[in-house]
Amino acid sequence: MDASEIVAIGQLMAQYGHLVDGKQWPRLGEIFSEDGVFDVLAYDAGRHEGLARVIAFFERAAHPPAHHATNLYVFEEGGQTRALSKYAVPGEGGRMFGGDYRDVLVKTPRGWRIRERIVTKRW
Repeated sequence: MDASEIVAIGQLMAQYGHLVDGKQWPRLGEIFSEDGVFDVLAYDAGRHEGLARVIAFFERAAHPPAHHATNLYVFEEGGQTRALSKYAVPGEGGRMFGGDYRDVLVKTPRGWRIRERIVTKRW
């Protein structure tokens, strides 16, 4: 994978936080593929399959005021493009929460999209 593809994936990951923090739910198709999956089982919030269900989840879920992602690592494994990154979000009273995003990515005619995002907890 060349550097321009990794930069494009980095842009996708940054855009995710901006769209979610801006509550721009109809634009999540710019982030997730049509068959995209958002897995928040770590937070007892389910596994949402398909873009329409992912959007519906985001529309009704309680969200922290900001999403910060860092340490993006893009790699190929088992014939798939994957990304691993860390997130930190502020909670009540200034306490921070965080974990990992474990992503499977797919290149579409409209650019890179997340096919599956698994959210894990660390602290």
